[in-house]
Amino acid sequence: MAVVISYGGGVQSTALVVLAMSEGWDIDEVVHVDLMDAESPATREYVARFREWLQREYARDITIIERNMYQDMLARPAFTPVPWHGRREKFMLKRQCTREYKVQPLTRYLYDRYPGDCIRLMLGISVDEYHRMRDSSAARIEHVYPLVDWRLTRWQCRDVIERAGLAVPWKSSCWFCPFRSVVSQWALVQRYPDLAGMARVLEDRINADRRSRGKDEIVVLRTDVMAEQEDFCEAGFCDV
Repeated sequence: MAVVISYGGGVQSTALVVLAMSEGWDIDEVVHVDLMDAESPATREYVARFREWLQREYARDITIIERNMYQDMLARPAFTPVPWHGRREKFMLKRQCTREYKVQPLTRYLYDRYPGDCIRLMLGISVDEYHRMRDSSAARIEHVYPLVDWRLTRWQCRDVIERAGLAVPWKSSCWFCPFRSVVSQWALVQRYPDLAGMARVLEDRINADRRSRGKDEIVVLRTDVMAEQEDFCEAGFCDV
């Protein structure tokens, strides 16, 4: 049986990898799906630094699977896997991004990498977010949740990271994710100003297509709702 950690670049999955290494767990591989231009730049920077730390401290690497969801949406503006909010009408599109850009690429990779094997896939969900636990829909993959088994909370995961001498990562997930709070989105835009222009380009491209099909416009970066939203991507593939 192969044992793999799905690494999302957030607090819980970083703590999970640190624990696996420090406790000497028998892990075959750590895998990260990088959504490139859609990924939070803070997450991409953190993953690069963490990868260097892992190589230096434990001679282990992170396998990177690249998928560029942002460029895919520019090329096919009718393709809207992100659950965008409506600009004027109150609606939210169907969420398909986690399945199509996190779960499916990882599943295909694992099936090719470990043909015929059963795979235990460790996911970074802490005990205070146990409601995000999901069984795998893939026949040869079993989801396991070591942080829940160890009864570790998000704050305890932060302690694990800091004790290892590492900085605590920002929230991961795509920079435009509708399940980020407005404050979180704009904090990223302030730190990475190019994101504002990228958002306008994407929004204009999608809305031009939607108008041509008689569809209501969407908004990529929201400025009208200040409430924190906690319903991040299911199953822990978009780590927080």
